[in-house]
Amino acid sequence: MEESPRHTKKFFRLPDEGTLVRQVSEGDEQAYRKLYTHYYPHLYTSLVFISKSHEDTQEIIHEVFLKIWKTRESLAMIRSFEDYAYVMAKNLLLNLLKRKKLGEKILSTAAEREPGTRIPTPDEEFLFKQYYQLALSAIDRLPPQQKRVFLLRTREGLSLEEIAALMHISRSTVKKHLYQAMKFVKDYLRESGIDLPLVILFFIKIL
Repeated sequence: MEESPRHTKKFFRLPDEGTLVRQVSEGDEQAYRKLYTHYYPHLYTSLVFISKSHEDTQEIIHEVFLKIWKTRESLAMIRSFEDYAYVMAKNLLLNLLKRKKLGEKILSTAAEREPGTRIPTPDEEFLFKQYYQLALSAIDRLPPQQKRVFLLRTREGLSLEEIAALMHISRSTVKKHLYQAMKFVKDYLRESGIDLPLVILFFIKIL
């Protein structure tokens, strides 16, 4: 198995790393930016080797440094910032890859089978229950008219013309409400950590 750059050479540690870490733990934003600027390219090189994705790697690194800033008071307890950042980044990346792998498996299975011909695995069942609850939370946050249009279309199966007649609004208004509602729900699911293929599958599944 090919080794990642992280295991073949050390990061270039900042000479004043200890001082910077202490300053960050005390809320110093300039010290935080120095650590970010220095370690970003090194983390990127190591993670992109595993992820094979520029977007995923960027997202993980940004999440790592956001977590570091939010929990900066605990930095005083760490012995090596570079190891701390790398381990956190690697764990987040592995979790992301696991979710994607499971999502691809579910998407592939759903595309290949007829409804009702296969019992979902416990992992699939758990995943869909989680996403279903998240989707319900998103729908409950919609403005009243958007919510009604969304439910009439997705749960009742009414056409745009039927919804327009029922609600006494134009077809274009129905279409606008539906688009805005779908965008909000999809964005809400994405922000909750659901990858795009799973968002698409989830809409097929429950809508």
